[in-house]
Amino acid sequence: MPILLMIQETFAMARSALVANRMRSALALLGIVIGVGTVIAMVSLVNGFQRSFQQSIQSFGNNTIYVRRIRPGINFSGDVPDSLKQRKAFNMGDAEAILAHCPAVRAVSPFKFPYNDIKLRNGERHTKTTFIYGTNENLMLTHNYDLYRGRFFTQLEVDHSAHVVVLGKDTREALFGDASGLGRTVHLNDIPFTVIGEFEPKGKMLGNNFDEVAVVPYPVVDKYWGAPPSAPPFFPRKGELFLDAIAVSPEQSEEAMRQISEVLRIRRHLPSNKLNNFVVFSDDAFLSLYNTVTGGIFALMTLISSISLIVGGIGVMNIMLVAVTERTREIGVRKALGAPRRAILLQFLIEAVLLTALGGVIGVLLGGAVAFTVKAVSPLPTYVSGWSVFVALLFSAMVGVFFGLYPAMRASRLDPVDALRYE
Repeated sequence: MPILLMIQETFAMARSALVANRMRSALALLGIVIGVGTVIAMVSLVNGFQRSFQQSIQSFGNNTIYVRRIRPGINFSGDVPDSLKQRKAFNMGDAEAILAHCPAVRAVSPFKFPYNDIKLRNGERHTKTTFIYGTNENLMLTHNYDLYRGRFFTQLEVDHSAHVVVLGKDTREALFGDASGLGRTVHLNDIPFTVIGEFEPKGKMLGNNFDEVAVVPYPVVDKYWGAPPSAPPFFPRKGELFLDAIAVSPEQSEEAMRQISEVLRIRRHLPSNKLNNFVVFSDDAFLSLYNTVTGGIFALMTLISSISLIVGGIGVMNIMLVAVTERTREIGVRKALGAPRRAILLQFLIEAVLLTALGGVIGVLLGGAVAFTVKAVSPLPTYVSGWSVFVALLFSAMVGVFFGLYPAMRASRLDPVDALRYE
C-alpha cells in the first residue's frame, strides 16, 4: 500500500474514532485548550505593552541620545556603588564641546529636574503629580516636541533665567480647564511664572504621563530647587546637568554616540586604559530595561501555563491508553488481516495529535477572544502576534506526539492472537 494512501486511511480512521467518543475527546482536550488559551492571552498582553512602550519611546524620544552618570535601571538592582555615586554630571561647556567637535550631532539640550516636589497653582486650582524640568530652546529638536499653541522660550530667556513656563496638555487643563492659559500667571511653589506655550499631547509610558509636565529654563531649577551634594546619582546636583542630544539623521545615531564619548573622555582626561565614568545611550536602552523587567514575569507566567499543557497531555495519554484497551480486538483483527505495526502506531499517534491540535486551535481562539475583550473594556494594550499563534499550535501538536507516542507504541506491539482473545 502506498504510504500516502495509508496515511489518508489512517487519518480517516483516527478522525472517526475521535468523533465516535465526543465527550471523552472534549474532556481530553480541555487541559490543552486552557493551557494554550492562557499562553496566547498572556503573550498578547506582553506584546501589547511592548508595542505601546516602543511607540511611546519613539513619540517621546525621536532617536534621542542620552548622556548620563549611570545607565537606566541600575538603581533598581540594589545599592548604587560608591564609584557610581562619585561620578560627576555635565555642564554647558560639555554641551558646547559636543556641538563643536561632533559633526554627527545636530543639537544638544540640557536636562535638569528639581530635587523637591513642586506644585503648580492658579488661584484655587493646583496640580498633584506634575513633572517639572529645566532645559533650553533645543528641547524641541532633541525630544520631538511640538507646540499646540503659543511658543517655546528663547535662548535669551534661558540666559536671563526668565520666569516663563510651557505646559503639557493635562497640566494646562488642571490649572485652566478649557481655557488656553497663554499670558496668564501660575505659581510654582509660590514663585510666579508666565505661561507662554502648550505642548501637543504626548501620551503615557509605563505609568508616566508626559502630558503632566511643565518646562522652564534650566537655570531657574538651580536658582530655586537645586539638588544638594548628597543627592542620589540620578539627580543632577546644583551646577550640574544631564544632556540630551539628537543626531543629524537616525542613521548616524551610533556614530554620534561614539563621537560624544570621545569628546567627553578628552574633557575628563580619561587615559585609554580607563573605562568611561559616564554613559551614552539611546532609546533602545529603555526597551532593553523593559525587556529585562518583564522577561522574568513572562517566563514565570509561561511556566505556570505550561503546567496546564502538561496536565492536558497526561489526560490525552490516559484517554489514548483507554482507547487502546477498548479497541484491543479491533487491533487484533487489523493485524490478523496484515496491517503492519507502523499502521497501528500511526493511527493512534494521529488520534493524539488531532486531539491536541484541535485543542490548540480552540485555545488560540479563546486566548484571542480574551485579548480582544481586555483591550475593548480596559486601558490595557494587547496584541496577538502571528509567531505566538504558530508556536502555540506547534507546541500543542508536539504535546500530542510526546504523550501519544507511548499508547501508540503499546497498541502496535500487541500480539494479534492475544488481542483477538481479549474480551
